[in-house]
Amino acid sequence: MNILAIGAHPDDIELGCGGLLIKAARQGHDVFMYTLTRGAASGDPQQRTKELMQSAKFIGAKALWIDNFEDTRLNSSTTELINHIEFFINKADPDLIITHSLGDVHHDHKAIAASTIEAGRFIPNIMSYEIPLTKDFKPQVYYDISDVVDDKVELIKIFWSQQSKLYLKANAIKGLAEYRALQSRLNTSINYVESFEVLKMCFGKEFRLWKVPNDRMPKAEKAKPAEIIELT
Repeated sequence: MNILAIGAHPDDIELGCGGLLIKAARQGHDVFMYTLTRGAASGDPQQRTKELMQSAKFIGAKALWIDNFEDTRLNSSTTELINHIEFFINKADPDLIITHSLGDVHHDHKAIAASTIEAGRFIPNIMSYEIPLTKDFKPQVYYDISDVVDDKVELIKIFWSQQSKLYLKANAIKGLAEYRALQSRLNTSINYVESFEVLKMCFGKEFRLWKVPNDRMPKAEKAKPAEIIELT
């Protein structure tokens, strides 16, 4: 599978779906990363670019593309942003795109999400990731990262120039992943998840869903026999 992760700034992709990408690369899938700005509004763009390159190597990405749009100036009302995203979608030929949430409060993030939907109109599967600052996120897909959550923490540590930001701390990363595992009600068998919103998803004939083993499910009390009503 080809997976393309798209982010506005260095560390967005890693915060949102770093665990999924680490596991995907280790399982032999091709991971591509495309970041549209170099994060100049929050630090030295050269340093942040170096950190981004190190993170892509840590993940095991097949390719990293770093564009040069101006940080905090992304605009979905122009065709330039859509055209750039479409260009790199064509290069990656992805089966799955993962990008920002449409409901994110950061206008750069919202602009990329809206533009990705347009640029990826021929791509069957597009999801949105969550970062600790995302508001009004409505998770619909949960992915178990329990076995790589410590690797994700180490991945985020690569962005040491941003270390003063509380949402990059290990407790913020693990706390969100643990909360979403609890919220998914899958915490009987998994401890940490990354969650996603579905922007677009198509099912193939061989699609398989993950299933919680029956012996890990909470045992319900015996219910009283119910009246069966058949509708004719």
